Amino acid sequence: MPANEFPQRPTSVRTRSVSKWLPRAAMVALLGLSAPATAQQPEPPTTENVPPPVLPPMPERRVFFTTLNVVRYNPLGLESQNRLVYQKRLFDSPSLLLRDTFASAAASLKLSPAFFKLGPVLELQPAAVLNLRAGYEYIQYFGTFGSVQSYPNSFQNYADDVRDVTNDQAYGTSGHHFFLEPTLQAKVKSVALRTKLAFEYWNVDLHDGGPQSTFYDPTLDTLVPGKGWVLANDTDLIWMNGRWTLGARFSAVWPSYGEDADAVDPQTGRSRPDNSHMRVGPIVAYAFDTRPGGFMNKPTALLIAGWYLTHENRTSAMPYLLAGFSFSTELLAGR
Repeated sequence: MPANEFPQRPTSVRTRSVSKWLPRAAMVALLGLSAPATAQQPEPPTTENVPPPVLPPMPERRVFFTTLNVVRYNPLGLESQNRLVYQKRLFDSPSLLLRDTFASAAASLKLSPAFFKLGPVLELQPAAVLNLRAGYEYIQYFGTFGSVQSYPNSFQNYADDVRDVTNDQAYGTSGHHFFLEPTLQAKVKSVALRTKLAFEYWNVDLHDGGPQSTFYDPTLDTLVPGKGWVLANDTDLIWMNGRWTLGARFSAVWPSYGEDADAVDPQTGRSRPDNSHMRVGPIVAYAFDTRPGGFMNKPTALLIAGWYLTHENRTSAMPYLLAGFSFSTELLAGR
């Protein structure tokens, strides 16, 4: 055998031994390295016997400021509604019925170029489907922009063009406004239904201070008794999808003038009005940011339109229009 040739048989035996054990060693190494990694992997998700997700509870106490600023057409108006609210959670429950329950007390201030309204508001929500709000407002009318104009009874023509002619008869005065607002609300997935009644008692110092005297209120858009009751309703059916809220609103107002009003004859050529009205139309709202917290919490733009089904002066195709912007500011929140 030449000296420069390697022995063939030993070389062949060594090669088979290496080829036999290298795969085994590699397999052992792979298993050893992969075992810790495998142990760290999460178990595959399962839906069996898993309870539904629990929403975080409301804070036990909150102090926040909320504002809604609106401009209105038909009738024309501009108003800023502001409240400073202290709120306390009632129940610490994961139940959807009892989770969003609270009691609150607030200081309310409403401002417009024609008046300001100031007073306390109490609110109770013992269940997610029921909300009760009650409050009092001291009202100061400035005598500007045609407000207040008063009348000896409820049978007067209070159309916009008529009131424009008598703007110089407007005067400043003060009054008191009490209200109770029960609300029923329900939500199924993304669809919600909400209906709010408002029982309002007005006591305003009018120049026509008789028992049948009235004045025009632009928010209610009717003749309000100087001393008496008004019933109002807003019913919303809405669909919520992320930042968008779309739906429809039905609104109605029914003033009550008392039995003494029956003793007054309407003006010549006019039927006996009750000055109630109803309208219906779409609601569109968009929240620019839905993340909680920050100086502007959930800044939202709002647009409401309404066509009058019945009204003493607004039966044309021109709709009621309201555009608004709202947000809240969290001042204190704690568990």
